[in-house]
Amino acid sequence: MPDTVWRPHDRQREFLEIPDSVFEGFYGGAAGGGKSELLLMIPIVKNLVSHPRFAGLLLRRTYPELEKNLIRRSHFFYEPAGGHYNQQDRRWTFPSGAIIQFGYAEIEKDVRRYDSDEYQYIGFDELTSFTKFQYTYLTSRCRGFIRLIRSASNPGNIGHGWVRARFIEPAKDGYVLLKDPKSGERRIFIPAKLTDNPYLLKEDPDYEKRLGLLPEAEIRAKRDGDWWTFSGQVYDEFRYEKFPDEPDNALHVIQPFDIPKWWARVLAIDWGYAAQLWAGWAALSPDKRCYIYREFTCTRKKVDVWGATIAQLSQYEQLKHIVMDPSAWHQRGDEKTIAEQFQEHSGLAPSKADNDRIGGKILIHDFLRWESRPPKALPKTDFDFELSQRILRVKGPVEYENYIRAFEPEPPETNLPRLQIFNTCTELIKALPLCIYAKDDTQSGKKSEDVQEFDGDDPYDGCRYLLKSVDSYFQSSKSEHDRRASVDQILAKLVTDGDMTSFYRRMEALEAKNKLEPIRMFHRGRYSPRRYH
Repeated sequence: MPDTVWRPHDRQREFLEIPDSVFEGFYGGAAGGGKSELLLMIPIVKNLVSHPRFAGLLLRRTYPELEKNLIRRSHFFYEPAGGHYNQQDRRWTFPSGAIIQFGYAEIEKDVRRYDSDEYQYIGFDELTSFTKFQYTYLTSRCRGFIRLIRSASNPGNIGHGWVRARFIEPAKDGYVLLKDPKSGERRIFIPAKLTDNPYLLKEDPDYEKRLGLLPEAEIRAKRDGDWWTFSGQVYDEFRYEKFPDEPDNALHVIQPFDIPKWWARVLAIDWGYAAQLWAGWAALSPDKRCYIYREFTCTRKKVDVWGATIAQLSQYEQLKHIVMDPSAWHQRGDEKTIAEQFQEHSGLAPSKADNDRIGGKILIHDFLRWESRPPKALPKTDFDFELSQRILRVKGPVEYENYIRAFEPEPPETNLPRLQIFNTCTELIKALPLCIYAKDDTQSGKKSEDVQEFDGDDPYDGCRYLLKSVDSYFQSSKSEHDRRASVDQILAKLVTDGDMTSFYRRMEALEAKNKLEPIRMFHRGRYSPRRYH
C-alpha cells in the first residue's frame, strides 16, 4: 500500500507505537484529532490483515453512526490494501483470509450477538457512547495470537464518567502505563488535542473558530479535550446484567413471572402525539419492591385509540393509582383536555403525576440501589437488665421495647434493588442508560442535578411519574400494604404445611382484625388460594 494513502501525525504515531503487550489503549480528548481513521488503520499499519486467522471488530453504538462514519471511510483505506467488502455482512475480507467486521450495540443486550465470536482486535469508536457493561463484556471476546483493545472518544455522552475513571483520572496527562488491580492487564491513555492534527488545520483553517462559537463547556471539551467539563451517565448503577465481581442482586432486568393478583398495581402515562407516548404498569410486592411488568408505546395516535388500548391492557387489574403527565390537563383549544378525553375513552380516572424532576431523579436512584446503606446508628452496648425491668414496670411495654431495640443492630436490607423491570419493557430498558446530566449553568457556576432532555426520554419521564406514585402508595397506604404482606405470609405457610383448615382460619382472623367485612363461616370458598395468584 503506498504511504501516500495515509500518514499519521505525531500523536497518532504515539498511539500506534503502544506495545502489543498493552491490552487497552485509549486515544481521547478534543474533536478533530483523527480518532476514527486511527482505529481503522491499526490492522493495516500493524500488518494484521496478512495473518489468515486475524479477525477484527470495529464498533459504534448505533448502526446509522456506523454506516455514516466507519463504514464509509473504511473504503478509502481498505480497498488499496486488497480488501473486499460484503455489504450484507458489513465485513471486509482480505486476500489472506483475514476479516474486519463492523458492529454496533444500541442496547445493552446487543453485546450478546458476539457471544460465540473471537477477535484479536476490537476498536471502539466514540467509547463514551457505550456503557461500562458493554465495554467490559465485549473485551472478553478479544483473544488469540494477539489481543488488542483500542478505543477513541471525545469527552461527554453516557459513558463519560466511567471512561474518565478508567483511563484519565489515574493519569490526567496520559502516557502512564496503568495496571488493572483485578485482571493485571495493562492500559494507557494518549491525550489528543485539536492542534495535534496539522492535516485538519490545513484543510479547514476555520474549524477551530467554529468550535469557539459553541457553549463554553462544549469548547473546553471539543477544543481542549477537557474531561472535567461533563459528568456523564446519571444511572451508572443500572444493570441489564451484573458484572462478574458483583453480587447476584446487582441486576434490574429480569425474566417475567406470574404476578399474584392481590399485589397492588399502579399505572403511569407520559402522553405524547408527535413525541412517543409511554405507559408503564407496576406491581408492588409485600417487601416493597416495584416490578415494572408491562409497557405500551405509540406515536401519532389520537387519544381515543391509545386510551382504549390502555383500557384493554388494564381490563382485569385493580389499579390503585393512575397518574398522567400534568401537561395533559393544559387547555389546548379543544373542548376537553387530554386527561378528560382519556377518561372518556378508557373509563380510567387519572390524577396529575408529580413532576418534580430532581426529586424523581433521586427517587429512581434509590429504587435502583443494590448496595446496602451503612446503618444510621450503631447499637448500644451497655445493656442494663435491671434498668430494662424498671422501665417495663414503670413505663410499660412500649418503652421497654424501645429500650431493647436500641441494643439491636439494624436489620439487613433484603429487598435490593427495589426496582425490577421485566425484560419485555424494552423502551424503558433502552432509555435509562441514555440519561446524562444536563449542562451546567455557566452564568451562575451552578452544577446541574437534572437529567438532560433527549429524543426518546419519554420512558424515563414515565418512570419518574410511576415511582413517585409507587412511593406515595407505600407511604400513604401502610395499613393496606401490611395486610397484603400478611396475606403473603399466610400463603407461604399454606405452601409449607398444606393445611387448608389453618389457611381458612388465618384468613378469617386477618379479615376480622382489619374489619374488612363480616365473617361468614360457611362461605370459605371466597378464601380460595387461587384468588390470590
